[in-house]
Amino acid sequence: MKVKRITIVKIPEQRFEKRQRHFQKIINEKGLAHFIVLSPKSIYYLTGFTLIPTERPFFLIFKNDELNFFVPELEKIHVLEEVPGVKEVGSYFEYPDEVHPLIHFSKFLKNSLKITSKIGAEGGGASGLWGYQGPSFKEVLKIPVAIHPEIITNMRILKDADELACIRESAKWGGIAHELLQQYTHEGENEIDVSFQASHEASKRMRAELGPDYSPIGYGSRPCGAGYRGQIGSYSAIPHAMTRNAIFQKGDTLVTGASANIAGYLSELERTMFLGEPTEKQKGYFAIMMKAQEVAFNTLKPGTPVSEVDRNCRKVFKENGVMDLVQHHTGHAIGLEAHERPFLDKGMTQVIMKQGMVFTVEPGIYDRSIGGFRHSDTVIITEDGNERITQYPRELDQLTIM
Repeated sequence: MKVKRITIVKIPEQRFEKRQRHFQKIINEKGLAHFIVLSPKSIYYLTGFTLIPTERPFFLIFKNDELNFFVPELEKIHVLEEVPGVKEVGSYFEYPDEVHPLIHFSKFLKNSLKITSKIGAEGGGASGLWGYQGPSFKEVLKIPVAIHPEIITNMRILKDADELACIRESAKWGGIAHELLQQYTHEGENEIDVSFQASHEASKRMRAELGPDYSPIGYGSRPCGAGYRGQIGSYSAIPHAMTRNAIFQKGDTLVTGASANIAGYLSELERTMFLGEPTEKQKGYFAIMMKAQEVAFNTLKPGTPVSEVDRNCRKVFKENGVMDLVQHHTGHAIGLEAHERPFLDKGMTQVIMKQGMVFTVEPGIYDRSIGGFRHSDTVIITEDGNERITQYPRELDQLTIM
């Protein structure tokens, strides 16, 4: 089914308002009137506000249908200027200070917001980032707090039309960055230089095309990028390798990664490439990996358990005698975070694929003597099947750099 392409650089304000109403309905059904939101991704998902998470506690508080915040002083003006309809913003000077921020929070919640019951929270206390230490909500508030970490992550599983448009746009620019990465990769070049050159050029083109309303969302984010992250030669057999300042050599197996940030949403594109004519062994592993990925694509459809995708890929690997070279499941959901649930894992037998889910499909084989073999494509579950939105070439001859 052909999908009409819509270019989007921001999530509309009406979408955040709709999410807030849905969230309020969910917590009301759980017998709660109020809720403390902790995760920066959750805060962004519900309000459009993005922050730099540090050791300083930062909370979004729903009081019935009102939005309130409790923030460090350095964030107060930021929130007031950027969150439409915010009711009250409580603040504290610093952490840890002479009086702990959660003591101030208890007074704000009870005295200013008049909340003393029917309250839930995303977690048991402030996130333990950057050396933070502090009491739990239960200890400091002295009232029951129902802990529900799953509510907002559940809401994020099915992507709405705006989210899907963002992820499709991300896939487009991830592909452009990857094309430049492949173009600049040559024997004797340095992985850092090549990755930076491709990412910088693609980001400039992206910013120019999307215009002044575009900006990447999230701390330390860039428009788009592509690189190797150390997955070069035999080190490509380490799925989560780190950049090693490597020099490309003839015969290298290369595993890449590319994505772009559109309103905070991500896609994932990975390819296995070869520097010079691949050996028969490299070709063999590549062919098995491709077969497993095709099987995964054919399994992705609404009504099917996500576990079946992983189960079918593992069957391919077992039949071809390489299961001992497999190190991870077939993929994962993606959106505001590079890894989200549900996972394409045979253990997730109770999760059924539905229209609007978005997955990476990345079965891999890893032989430490010659490298890793993994493509990753981003796929949207549609009404009657799936849509692969990473359109980058996948075949061996298209990914061999001579």
